[in-house]
Amino acid sequence: MINLSFPFLILLILYMITTIAFHLFIREFTLRSWFVMTIFALYIIIVLCIVFFPLPYQRELIQDSIRNHWSVSNNYIPFKGWIDAFKDIKRIGFFSAFYQLIMNIALFFPFGFYIPILKDKVGIGRVIEIAFIFSGIIEIIQVVINLSLGFNYRSFDVDDIICNVTGAILGYVIYKWVKKYFIDKKVWIN
Repeated sequence: MINLSFPFLILLILYMITTIAFHLFIREFTLRSWFVMTIFALYIIIVLCIVFFPLPYQRELIQDSIRNHWSVSNNYIPFKGWIDAFKDIKRIGFFSAFYQLIMNIALFFPFGFYIPILKDKVGIGRVIEIAFIFSGIIEIIQVVINLSLGFNYRSFDVDDIICNVTGAILGYVIYKWVKKYFIDKKVWIN
């Protein structure tokens, strides 16, 4: 299997190239812009590593997975994961039932927080749009990976998109709250 270290290294190299191009051709270099972009880029790298890796590439493992039906199912029905989680609460407990949903919300929380930092005057509608597109691209790439492997190693789940967008909205709301009560009023300086 391709583990997290290999893609992290490749993505880190791509980040460095992108950062250099960003500052050479798009905007002037400031320490603040570099720091914010670096933190956001590292966050995106971590998200991509979490959702795509480990990734099987050994022929025997893939053939065994196909032969033994070790695939996950796709979910095209909105809120099916939530309904299933409510049904499982008594059997496996709250945290276990809602683990995947909570983690998908938490995964995109920083996304909603950082978008308005990276782009001034971005509204909630734009954050929702960007989060929806990014999350949708992730789910589509998972389908492409499944098709190339010949079995569902990662599932397409519409609830993932809903939870990711919800996380981005929560991140945006917290950003606006922090900006209003701490940054604009300069409370953190006192």
